[in-house]
Parts: sequence; C-alpha cells; structure tokens
Amino acid sequence: MTTWIILRAAGIGAFVMLFLSVAWGLVATTSILGKRVSKASATLVHQFMASAGLLLLAGHLALVLGDRWVKFTWVDLLVPLHSSFRPVAIGFGVLAMYGTVLVLASSWARKQIGTVWWRKLHVWAVPAFTLSMLHGIFSGTDTVRPWMYWTYVSTGGLVLFLLIVRAFTIGLRPERAARPERATRPEPAIREERVPALAD
Repeated sequence: MTTWIILRAAGIGAFVMLFLSVAWGLVATTSILGKRVSKASATLVHQFMASAGLLLLAGHLALVLGDRWVKFTWVDLLVPLHSSFRPVAIGFGVLAMYGTVLVLASSWARKQIGTVWWRKLHVWAVPAFTLSMLHGIFSGTDTVRPWMYWTYVSTGGLVLFLLIVRAFTIGLRPERAARPERATRPEPAIREERVPALAD
C-alpha cells in the first residue's frame, strides 16, 4: 500500500514539474516578464524544474516495476501499446517520457547540437506535457478525485492560455541585450619615415 501511494505521488510530482517547466518556458519567451528576469536565471530555473521532473519520473517508473497489483515489465514501460493494462493510456505515458527525455537531453547538449536543432527539438515540450496529462487522466486512479481533476483542468488551461499569449506576442518579445564586443588590440601606428629631399 505504501509503494502504491509513493508511486502515485511521484507520478503526480513529475507531471507538476513538467507543467511548471513548460509554463515557465512559455512565460520566459514572451513579453510577460519583460526584462525583469535575466536569460541566465530563466534558463537555470527552467532546467531545474525539468531535471526535478525527470528524477520524479524515474522514481515513478522504478516503483511501478515493483508494484504487485499490476505487474509491469521493462518492455511495458518502454514500448507503447505493449502493456496489457490500459495500453493506450500507458502508451501516452511512454511517449511523454521519450518526449521529456528528448527535450531535456537537447538542452544539456545545446552547445554541441547548435541552437537551430535545439529549437527544433524543444518544441516537443508541449506535446510531451499533453501526452503526460492524457496518461494521468486515463490511467491514474486519482483522476476521479476533485483536486486531481481540477489540477488537470487548471494546468492544461494555463498552458493553452500561454500558447495563445505567445502566438499573439511574437513581435513584442523583449530584445536581449547585445553581447559586448571583445576588446581588440589597437593596430600599431605606422610610422612614416621622412625621405630626405633630393638636392637639385
């Protein structure tokens, strides 16, 4: 019973941290915060939330494997639609896990893969959140509880609202301060040598 409670708490915690990470990412890339939060601070908070969510997700998966009520295998947790217990709902969770890992890994390797590929892979954050929410709604036993039901409604509604705000404020995003140019050494002045005038 204790394992069942902890694994549910870990799953809900992972969902909440994923929501906070996605919501913060959307807020930080619109004009809502303006210039009040630096880019470095916004990135640090964003990555902390995502990393915490990934750790809670790992704990959720480990406890699911040890659960005696529904016996899952590693294949069930890695292959969509393989589970005999609510295969579609569990499949949503598997795809959400892959999306979350992909987005977080691309953030860690941003310098190696470049900004262009990082942006292309980072757009999977919202689909990963959506799949995670569908997984919780259709496979979680707490969905029938009012507090969990309204958690899904509020988080999903807020992400949708932030997506709309971002769509309408693309041209109004605050400009980042330009990087200071590196100081260059002044070129040595070329001394003009005087050529003696030729005598007539």
